[in-house]
Amino acid sequence: MHLGQYQQTSMTSRRRLSRLVVVSIAAVAVLAGCSAPEPAPAEPTPARTSLTVGVVGTPTSFNSATVHGDTAANRAMSALLDEHLGSLDGTLQVVPNDGLGRITRIEGDPLTVSYELFPDRVWSDGTPITLDDLMFGWAVSSHYFDDASYDETGAVVSGTRYFETASPADPNARTSRPTMDRAADTLTLTYDEPFADWNRQWLLDRPVHVVAAKAGVTVRDLMTAILTTPEGDASAPQAPNPVLAAAAAAWNTGFDAAADGTLDPAAAVSAGPWTVTEATTTSLALARRDDYQGGHYPALEGITVRFFPDRAAQIAAVAAGEVDIANIGDPDAADVKTLTDAGVTVTMGPTPQTLQLRFADTTPAALRQAVSLSLDRDELVKDAVGEVRTDARPLQSFLSSPATGSTYQDLSSGNGAPGTGSDPGAARSALDDRPAVLRVAHDPADPISTVVFERMITMGAEAGIAVRAAAENETADATLAWVGEDESLYRSARDRLAEGVTTVEAEQAFDEMIRDTDPVDVLARAQEIDRALFAAYAGVPLLERTGAVAVGKGVGGVTYTAEPDGIPPAFWTWTPPTP
Repeated sequence: MHLGQYQQTSMTSRRRLSRLVVVSIAAVAVLAGCSAPEPAPAEPTPARTSLTVGVVGTPTSFNSATVHGDTAANRAMSALLDEHLGSLDGTLQVVPNDGLGRITRIEGDPLTVSYELFPDRVWSDGTPITLDDLMFGWAVSSHYFDDASYDETGAVVSGTRYFETASPADPNARTSRPTMDRAADTLTLTYDEPFADWNRQWLLDRPVHVVAAKAGVTVRDLMTAILTTPEGDASAPQAPNPVLAAAAAAWNTGFDAAADGTLDPAAAVSAGPWTVTEATTTSLALARRDDYQGGHYPALEGITVRFFPDRAAQIAAVAAGEVDIANIGDPDAADVKTLTDAGVTVTMGPTPQTLQLRFADTTPAALRQAVSLSLDRDELVKDAVGEVRTDARPLQSFLSSPATGSTYQDLSSGNGAPGTGSDPGAARSALDDRPAVLRVAHDPADPISTVVFERMITMGAEAGIAVRAAAENETADATLAWVGEDESLYRSARDRLAEGVTTVEAEQAFDEMIRDTDPVDVLARAQEIDRALFAAYAGVPLLERTGAVAVGKGVGGVTYTAEPDGIPPAFWTWTPPTP
């Protein structure tokens, strides 16, 4: 019985063990069938080879040098496409382009300058860049052939103005007709008088072969016209040269968008390292060209320029990561916070647009002095722009701003600039303790001017000066005016004096400056001009607008530019984010 019981138990256990083995094998089989296969290696994120630049405005022309093509959007395209024998860096100083050729001052008096082109440099359509292109550029910028007379509105009343350039001919930059040495690839300019800005005359303009084709003439015929047509004389106007007139008409409008706003990429023949692959009213696509032989070969394979209707749309696109690089102009604190919260780097700095208080000729000298002494310029700057740019300081020159870097530092170190604080007691003494009224013209729609004006009221009151807004029917004693965008001491001095901020001593110093061709001498004359203006209380330099460049996460090689709305310099150093 015991044995039978043992045998029954053993047989039951074996059956259970068999079932367990079967179930275990089945479970293993099921598990093996349900488990995921080894995942395939993830595809690597492709490395980016291009960047997107955001610009405010609508592109209307591939020629930004015309009077109607000189817009921020068109200048942005030009900065990327058009290569010259020089460029401006982030502090508006000239950087020679040693990859294209060189400009050399041969003599100082008479000022003689040579332009050399290196061989094997070609336009983006494969046509060689030659001395003919430089000669045509001289014809455009010099206005040598013009014999037009103008009325008070600037309209031509007699004679001919050939090339409608945005920048008028500078009377101090007149030259004789250039000479060419084709064997040495050199063009030589001899100036009528020494000219301080000779190193900013770069000549290379629209491709002469493209202009000739648009004008329906040959390059040879156009060059013959440039080399033989007499210099224009407004006192004895002549019938226009038909070849020059046709070329001028082509230059003036031949690179503009069509009536429907369409831009023709074929019109964008470039000296730089890009070719235009697509152009619309909202974007421009650039591709790196392999035949470029200059010194600005980019690390990127392409750039897309996106155009926005306003600053708000541009900043929103940068914050959303749709734009990698943008000059965002004069941002407020909210704009900066929006971008930095999105991981965008915002670099801020000064621009050459400056706010100055300018006294009228009829404003008494004592009142000028008293107002100048009453203003605490440190507080004005802090109140007007301190929230956005904490390092801003009062402007110490009529002719320059911190936007020009070392030029401004050197100028302001010896130009007689006064202190930046206020001295109400000295202001009252200048007025012999008599009350005075200062009627100020300003733009109430400009927030910075408004802040400054309101603080002037408070500061003036402490010195016994009642500052109030000038009525429309009154002659203002002073004006709060934004001035500038001049990129050289010579041009800035010329324009400030022409605008009426001047004295006899300042005019005398400028007469010497226009004959200086050495930067050291130009700086010394600029210091003399500033000293004369400060001594006469011609006005009060206050502050400069703030510029800002926004750069997306991981983008490298982008530096600040002081040029308002300008493309940051040296695009050939830009690099995309790494995956």
